[in-house]
Amino acid sequence: MLGILFTILCILFGYELVTFLVPDTRRLFLAIAPSKNTLTQVPDYAFKLPAGTVVGIALISAVTYFISLGYSYVLTRGQNAILAGITTSAVIFLYLTITLFVRNHKDAIKAASASAKIPKFNTAILNIVFYGIATIFFTSVAAFLFFYTFRIHNGILENGYSVFSDLAPHTAMTSSFGVGSNFPTQYMHFSGDGIQYHFFFYFFCGILEFLGLPLDYAINLPSIIAMVCAFSLLGLLAVLLSGRKMPYFLAPLLVLFRSAFNVFDELKSMHKFGYSFKYSLEVLAKSTTWFNNTPRDDWGIWAINVYANQRHLLFGVAMILILVILFIPYVRRLCISLMNKENNPLKTFFIARNSWLPRKKDPIHPIKNLILALIIVVVMPYTHGSALIAALLILFGMAIFSENRLSYLILAVVAVTSSFIQTRIFSGNFRDFVLFNYKTGFVSEATDFSGMTRYLIYITGLTLVIAFIFAIGWLIKDIIYKKPIYRTLLVVCFMFPLIFAFNVQVSLEMLANHKFIQISLIMADIFVSIVLSNMIILPVKMAKREVVLPTLLSLDNDEVEKQLNSEGILGEPKNKGLRLPVPAFIPAQVLSVLVALCLFVGLVGTGVAEWCTFININKNTLNIDTNSELVEWIETKTNEHDVFLTPMWFTNRFYLAGRPAYYGWPYYAWSAGHDTDKREEIYLWLVSGCNGDINEFVRYCKEREIKYMIFDPEFFELEDKQGNPAFNAEFFTQNLKQVAYFPNDNNTIIYQIY
Repeated sequence: MLGILFTILCILFGYELVTFLVPDTRRLFLAIAPSKNTLTQVPDYAFKLPAGTVVGIALISAVTYFISLGYSYVLTRGQNAILAGITTSAVIFLYLTITLFVRNHKDAIKAASASAKIPKFNTAILNIVFYGIATIFFTSVAAFLFFYTFRIHNGILENGYSVFSDLAPHTAMTSSFGVGSNFPTQYMHFSGDGIQYHFFFYFFCGILEFLGLPLDYAINLPSIIAMVCAFSLLGLLAVLLSGRKMPYFLAPLLVLFRSAFNVFDELKSMHKFGYSFKYSLEVLAKSTTWFNNTPRDDWGIWAINVYANQRHLLFGVAMILILVILFIPYVRRLCISLMNKENNPLKTFFIARNSWLPRKKDPIHPIKNLILALIIVVVMPYTHGSALIAALLILFGMAIFSENRLSYLILAVVAVTSSFIQTRIFSGNFRDFVLFNYKTGFVSEATDFSGMTRYLIYITGLTLVIAFIFAIGWLIKDIIYKKPIYRTLLVVCFMFPLIFAFNVQVSLEMLANHKFIQISLIMADIFVSIVLSNMIILPVKMAKREVVLPTLLSLDNDEVEKQLNSEGILGEPKNKGLRLPVPAFIPAQVLSVLVALCLFVGLVGTGVAEWCTFININKNTLNIDTNSELVEWIETKTNEHDVFLTPMWFTNRFYLAGRPAYYGWPYYAWSAGHDTDKREEIYLWLVSGCNGDINEFVRYCKEREIKYMIFDPEFFELEDKQGNPAFNAEFFTQNLKQVAYFPNDNNTIIYQIY
């Protein structure tokens, strides 16, 4: 219950903070949307609620962490530090929430009168039902996705087969705060070496576990919130850019069912072997392996599985979307200024006051908006570092085509400074944290431009193709009708993370760049959803009366064009829209819907097949007993800071106790930037008995605070680099004190080292 209350406090505070810093949401929408009529399609809460939720959770988590960290230096028992931190933080933010609520209530009256002429959300029952059903759908899918793969049933933690590996370090990190005291914070599979992995999301999960939520709810609830908020903001941006409600639902749907050509290749291959189409579909529906048509595809890195693995990814995406929404008005305004014939284009673009500074008395409150953006980027480095890099890349592209570039510059400086400070605090070495090495090709086998392009189109299917066709079409249309071309520019800017991923190596594992590609594809889905919605319901109307052909034949060309325009057939008359006569409109609409359905099948086909694989794989689970005697003993008999010498476990009931291992599964630590080669050498030296020298063994363990050793049968499977048994069991049984034995828990023994 306390965990739920803390989450509600985060949401309420975030909502009031966003309301205060974005006091006129309608004007923000107006500055983004191509038409005033668009504003009748979207309610204020479509931005305030998801943005407030994300900002509230991110900010309160970060503040609570640093308060708890401070308490950890003066309180002897670590769990008291997080209790004091949560209590202090709750009091502070409860006070701020009430204060902001009172202030916002007073300002609401002024804001209402100031924006009285701006269209309000049409509260017709159909609009409310639409947004309600969409939100319920997003929530239901998220709940299924996360609880299907990670749940506690009758005391057994069931980890789905496709997620247990990636979730292992996240589960350990959550428990390190929920039942341990990970201050100063270290990587739970690699103790004593700081942490280079962004963990604030899992610190929030740890808070919820500490406040009484079961581990599965403590991780799944924030995961659901992250997905719903990201999808809501994604859909909102799609509506604002299109003027239609349908993309609010379609854009997230395209994220859930990704586009690629894999499934069609599989069907083609099975057809060559003589399989019927029906049988081929049945084979795909029962598949338990990911597609393996491109490198690492068989890891499921592009499938829906990525969101079940990386629970914090969509939380980072939501933060990117908030930043993009806040800054789009400046892109649109520069485009409008450049269209003004009275302005000198070069002066307007490069040296005009508005190109670098906020407009005077700007009704969208650029200073307040900048403060909100600064709050986001300050907490982003250890909430989701890759998302911060992607956000800066997108905003860099937008800044080129924007007014108020000084705000972008301030944001970038603060983001880099925050990253530098937090990295020095947590990992101690900024250089090793991010590489930024030039390396082309991502993981594709071809590194030339044409080869990378083929690879990219194959793994993304129709998404990028449709997005770029849309961008070109929209560019031509906006030029013809003399409208700002900012939407085309946004398509280009949203591709910056993807371009970056194919040219720069950020971490030791190049595959980690897939997150940048994923983010660009999510943003591209906005435009694909707009294309589909425009095809399902054509952006034209039926003319009230038909144009009589004989009449047109009697007129010259100029008179014909004038007549057609008067009928609403040519051009785009203000407040009328494009019109077609009934005989042309009906077949055009039917054909358009059929084409849209074919495109939709092509877009989601691979995603549907991967959902089947996802469901099939995760019918099998890796189970961990949450009522383990080992876990209970560690929690009650040891100090939260005690380090354990264990087998190289990737996941184990041990990590539920919230204690760090000296050397857990090395892949996790290696991919997070730690020196695993050196640690492995020392680890093998320790478990072999330090050449029979117990004094040397104890000396080193004291130096590294390794107080206990878990004598588990899995140690006997350990081999050195020559393939010989590496574990010296006799050394430990003769020299160490046995403090616990669990015959009913894998015959595990715990030895105290000192």
